[in-house]
Amino acid sequence: MGQSKRVAIVTGASRGLGKVITEVLAEQGTRLVINARDEAALADAAAALTAAGSTVVMVAGDVADATVRERLVDAARELGGLDLLLNNASSLGPIRPLMEFDVSRFSAIFEVNVAAPLALIQLAAPLLAERDGLVVNITSDAAVGAYPGWGPYGSTKAALELMSRTFGGELADRGVSSVIVDPGDMRTAMHQEAFPGEDISDRPLPAVTAPFWNWLFAQKPADVHGQRFGAQAKDARWLQPA
Repeated sequence: MGQSKRVAIVTGASRGLGKVITEVLAEQGTRLVINARDEAALADAAAALTAAGSTVVMVAGDVADATVRERLVDAARELGGLDLLLNNASSLGPIRPLMEFDVSRFSAIFEVNVAAPLALIQLAAPLLAERDGLVVNITSDAAVGAYPGWGPYGSTKAALELMSRTFGGELADRGVSSVIVDPGDMRTAMHQEAFPGEDISDRPLPAVTAPFWNWLFAQKPADVHGQRFGAQAKDARWLQPA
């Protein structure tokens, strides 16, 4: 991916991991289309990126909304194309044993964590194919860990991983690459929601993942296609078993 005219869509970009990712991309000269549900927080993030010299288009709203997804892809098209789609927005849902989980709430979590990325990839694929682009889907160790209380969230991330690998096989011949990234435990608002009232200060801030993102975005998409990475792995050993 050339850096001077590169365009990226990043969802969940107003805080935490998404904010760190946009900052790394901005430092590399990437033009950004950023999304989050909190319009005020997204505006603050966009203002900071713009003040630092970045070209930024903000699209506030829930990525589960088809209109929002269409606006994201349209904005990238107006910027000249699309090199990178980063599906970061996630819904945590309630942390509780499966026997106590209200099954009627599962569809809302699945919609954000699986269906929305799927639909956004479908929309963005033609633009990505024109630029030999890359799809990055953010996963979690809960996708493979079977942690008590994390079943609904973890199952959606497991579904996202399978979908990512399937898309990778289906889109490779169109020049679109894809990777899965587990950012690891971090001191974020979402992680705090999972542990209400607990001290999570022992977790690192999302900036700990910046070296990984700098490395990933410097790679040719085809060279990393189909791989699963852990963004906090030590000594740059980021590659994990798929």
